[in-house]
Amino acid sequence: MPKIFKENKFVLFLANVITIIIWIFIVTAFKNIFLNDNLPFYLYKIADLIRFVPPIWLTYYLWILRKI
Repeated sequence: MPKIFKENKFVLFLANVITIIIWIFIVTAFKNIFLNDNLPFYLYKIADLIRFVPPIWLTYYLWILRKI
């Protein structure tokens, strides 16, 4: 972990937010490209899990496990 994250919590917060925004943008773009309207509902639920769970894991890792 770079020193700036240990010294400045605001920079860590901004890095976390920017990473989450980029992740959601990329996954949403792929979801719109590959999923069409005639699929079963559970595929949309799986796509939503893929969209939102990794940012939650990242936040959990950076703020709770690392205790930075």
